[in-house]
Amino acid sequence: MRAYPFLFVLVISLFLACKERAPKKYDRTLIDHQKIDAVFGNDVSNVLFNHLYVVVDSLTYISLIKDSPWKNSYAALDSGLPSFTPVSNNSSSCYLRGHRHYIEILGPNNAYDEPVGKSGIGFSLKNRGEHFHLGIEPKLGAMKDSLLYATETVKMPLDGQEHTWFKAFYTPSPGTALHTWYGFYAPSFLEHLHGKQHTSYSREAFLEPAYEKQKLFHSVEMIQLTCTPSDFRRIAQELGYLNCELVEKDEKVFTITSGDINIRMEGSNKIKYSRISQIRCRLNNADNSVNHIGNITITNKDKESIWNFEKFHVHHTN
Repeated sequence: MRAYPFLFVLVISLFLACKERAPKKYDRTLIDHQKIDAVFGNDVSNVLFNHLYVVVDSLTYISLIKDSPWKNSYAALDSGLPSFTPVSNNSSSCYLRGHRHYIEILGPNNAYDEPVGKSGIGFSLKNRGEHFHLGIEPKLGAMKDSLLYATETVKMPLDGQEHTWFKAFYTPSPGTALHTWYGFYAPSFLEHLHGKQHTSYSREAFLEPAYEKQKLFHSVEMIQLTCTPSDFRRIAQELGYLNCELVEKDEKVFTITSGDINIRMEGSNKIKYSRISQIRCRLNNADNSVNHIGNITITNKDKESIWNFEKFHVHHTN
């Protein structure tokens, strides 16, 4: 059996679901884009990357939150909502805040009871001309089938009351170690959180009080995934149904543009679990340094920062 029998089917579905900007070696005349647009329409939810999380081992987590020149210069760190309180030795989660994206690092004994090695990517959705309401649903570029049909409304206690933060949609994936979800966010939540009125929800407005532009971290530009065949198929189809662009592909690697970042996906039938293997970030200022944060290596080159999780995954699976 070939290593990637699902890729042929996936390529066909992505051709139908994605607005493909293919490399020159592919013949675009083979695809009738006008007919595809006429059948599926262009009224699809706008999708943007919001944040990602990774659950790390105790050595890596302790190294991340301890007082160090790296911690003090790289990003604004806090322990989460509602008050963005500073990270302490008792914190089980740590958030690195950028201009429009943030990175969530969880320790092994986190409040969500997530196991080491687990990771996830959260996206935000907006429907053209539609304000947030509890009945809102994603508009897809193809029929849902079995994708993004599960939903959860997330609330957060603020000032003694629970307020709706977002309504998330996801594809149930029992046994996966790499979750993806897509949420519609409530503007009213920002009013309760920040104490001022917002007519719409934006990532920048949410992060504004916590983001420190004098520090290095600005945003995430690329997320590299190494996936089992089932997770590869699921995530590629989710992004394809949301009309994200298939920028590049070869036998087992897809690069998909999702809003303001690229998702680079590699399929493998040799790994035990899917994972975020690398992220590339944009920096506010030039920096050239290499930092070993436990089992994660962060390499800064000018205004790019590369987080490499390979050592962590090797350490975790051994």
